[in-house]
Amino acid sequence: HPPPPPTPSAAAVANHPTTHPTRSLRRPPRPEMEDSKAHAKLMKEPLTYILFGATGDLARKKLFPAIGALMEGGLIPKHTKVIGCGRKEQKAEDILKKQGVNVPESQRKLLFPNFTYMKNKEDADYKAIDEVISKYAKEVGGADNRVFFFSLPPFAYSSVAEKVKKNCYSKTGFTRLILEKPFGRDSESFEELRKATAEYFDEKELYRIDHYLGKEVVLTLLPLRFSNQIFEPLWNKENIQSVHIEWKEDLNTMGRGGYFDKYGIIRDIMQNHLLQVMILIGMDKPKDLSAEAASEKKLAFLKSIKTLEMKDALLGQFTAKKFCHYCKETVNPGYLDDETVPKDSKVPTYAMIKFSVDSERWKGVPFLMSAGKALDERKCEVRIRFKQTVNVFEGDIHCNELVMRIQPDESIYYRINVKEPGLGVKVTPQVLDLSYSRAFEDAKSGDAYERMLLNCAKGQQQLFIATPELVEAWRIFTPLLHEIDAKKPQPILYPFGEAGPKGYRDFATAAGVSLKETWQEFFQLHASEVGKLKDTFDKFAQGGGLQQKDISNMLKEFYDGREPTKKMIDSFNKAFDHDQDGTVTWDEFQRGAHMFIPWTATRRSSVGTRDFFAFSLSAIHAE
Repeated sequence: HPPPPPTPSAAAVANHPTTHPTRSLRRPPRPEMEDSKAHAKLMKEPLTYILFGATGDLARKKLFPAIGALMEGGLIPKHTKVIGCGRKEQKAEDILKKQGVNVPESQRKLLFPNFTYMKNKEDADYKAIDEVISKYAKEVGGADNRVFFFSLPPFAYSSVAEKVKKNCYSKTGFTRLILEKPFGRDSESFEELRKATAEYFDEKELYRIDHYLGKEVVLTLLPLRFSNQIFEPLWNKENIQSVHIEWKEDLNTMGRGGYFDKYGIIRDIMQNHLLQVMILIGMDKPKDLSAEAASEKKLAFLKSIKTLEMKDALLGQFTAKKFCHYCKETVNPGYLDDETVPKDSKVPTYAMIKFSVDSERWKGVPFLMSAGKALDERKCEVRIRFKQTVNVFEGDIHCNELVMRIQPDESIYYRINVKEPGLGVKVTPQVLDLSYSRAFEDAKSGDAYERMLLNCAKGQQQLFIATPELVEAWRIFTPLLHEIDAKKPQPILYPFGEAGPKGYRDFATAAGVSLKETWQEFFQLHASEVGKLKDTFDKFAQGGGLQQKDISNMLKEFYDGREPTKKMIDSFNKAFDHDQDGTVTWDEFQRGAHMFIPWTATRRSSVGTRDFFAFSLSAIHAE
């Protein structure tokens, strides 16, 4: 028999939770329990969303649909009041007719009866807004909770914030402001913007929104890192070779050129959206999920990033290009063809930037960020390449890569090496693939603005940007932006639909990052190499032509071995299947490939479509 357990000391007995008067066996409440209580309280009380800029595009595309979805889903009270504000007198029904077009019928029944439109120009207008809210709150009963959404130009922040504080500040509940980007143009302008709101509201009442923080794959970055034992021990300079954050859009500025020209691609996409993604990749683990703990680690990572200079960036601007879709020639205009853009503009529509992170975790690991408009595809993803291991197998082995596809086709996949079936020991790369559309087929993925509007009402600031973070973000980018503004360097021109400006691959290689080749880029680079085209065609063609299954197998090689999406296959067919019979012949393959050669619009327009194909083929064969 084992000896009896030792008798506990008097001190141990006195301090045991069952005997000590101030100690308890109960665990502290979990965050989700506290959130549940706060949400239950919110559902019983009055809640008003006041939308400044209710007649704008953001309200029509995002805000009205988001509030309708939250009401229908039971995430905010059915009695929620919505007040749209603008500079002019208008009728509520006229506003809803135009701005509510994206709200489903089932949600209109909830949202529209609770909507009021009011003018917000003078102090008297704001007092009238306060009277309407107060009357509604008195009818419902409880704390008068108010959320003001500033979909406004930054120069209006100060005057509107002052009038809200003076006339519309809740006396019994919370008053919170959601502020939409841009948050200035540089460090100095952000400081002015900060003062404009800090004079009237505390930091805890300000919710600076970056809707990328509300995207599903971005939201899973911290759980992926910190709840899976496989990743965190490898998340450092000893194991990671490079990090590439890439944003591509296959559209032009679409009439927004005048706005875009004031900011450029760096201010519009990189300093905010992509930097927030980079922070979640690079930050250390917080002690908990509170806004304060997370912000502390985010800030530490930002402070470890060196300020940027011109040598750290490659800049480009897109030009016009003709395309052939099912043998019909179309023209995509260049940036300077936009009537709202100055004809001598040198504002970059593409940028690739290398970051140097001086921290214990990341020192020596290149972080590359690239973003561009009018490129060969639409996507946003993070690609983390791990260092090569010593190869003891026959043939080459590939680096492991973890890819987080933020949009479209949200997914997370991991490229690994496995033994190829057979009697040998040849190793081949394969993909462990988590596709959101398949794994969460029945799940409802809320829009980012739904999440932001809800979290603000619940007082959760984890997905919003704190002032110290923006101070550091502008500290990193301001020297580069000032240099670009002052020197106005000539961006490298690239035709619409290219993968990037000339030299972008060399820039990435020099930074220590290897880039994947897209199928569009393959044809852009090799369209004049008939032998290479024929080898590629013969590799996949069955029965004298590329069938749809063959096309899918070919595109897989450019998609990390994953099944290509329907959109990718449709895009390929538009470029190659000229007679739309479902099969791409060798002749069609050549003609489609030659259309990727960046001929000028003048040279192409000098010959007809049929003659152009003959002209292109003869020119290629001559080379």
